[in-house]
Amino acid sequence: MKRIWRLACACCVVLLLCSCAAHHSLHPEGKGNWSGNMSVGGPVIEVFGTRIPVPYLTMGATYGWKDRINLTGDLHLFPLAYQIAGLDAGAAWFLCEQDGCKPVLGLQGRIMMLASLKKDVPERVKLFPIFTPTTAWQVKRGMLYTGLDTAIPLSSPDYDKEAPAVLLSPFFGYRWTMKPDLLLYTELKWQCANLPSDKLAVNYLPVAGHGAMSVLVSVERGF
Repeated sequence: MKRIWRLACACCVVLLLCSCAAHHSLHPEGKGNWSGNMSVGGPVIEVFGTRIPVPYLTMGATYGWKDRINLTGDLHLFPLAYQIAGLDAGAAWFLCEQDGCKPVLGLQGRIMMLASLKKDVPERVKLFPIFTPTTAWQVKRGMLYTGLDTAIPLSSPDYDKEAPAVLLSPFFGYRWTMKPDLLLYTELKWQCANLPSDKLAVNYLPVAGHGAMSVLVSVERGF
């Protein structure tokens, strides 16, 4: 029973912390330009007889290092309530920009780091490499986009011999242009789509018995 409980809690942490923010790096930022963002939302859970998204909060920035390369970084603020520090950093490379019906194609790689702030823990830091291909189309003043987060835990839990080697989270969304330097992102993500939901301690909103549906909203300001 203890091992089952540990597995359930571990799966919940992975589900909450892996890729729990709207995707921002959809096109080249432009060399020397940067933007800041704030995102809220997460897996939909059942609370008091209704379903609401977890108020998972992140803050981050995107910097145009090269004409087609963005550097990205995000702080995960919600886990601090559980004495866990979370951050991710990486880079996005854009193969091409939109040309007529041809979309913007991007590939982002980043490292997600989770660090326990509690005393006397057997393993303080966990790392998750995450790779994300994206496709985005300019639609009038906004942008329609889709992609797939692929998280790779560097260590497998010894209490779950059947744990997936990778965690897949497909997503799609729309970026609204509120002002030239102010953008609003609305996104739906099927988090951990290859993880059976019956192993999760929290009653998430699954899809076909796997993972959890997430609702994400984000604001981005250019500088």
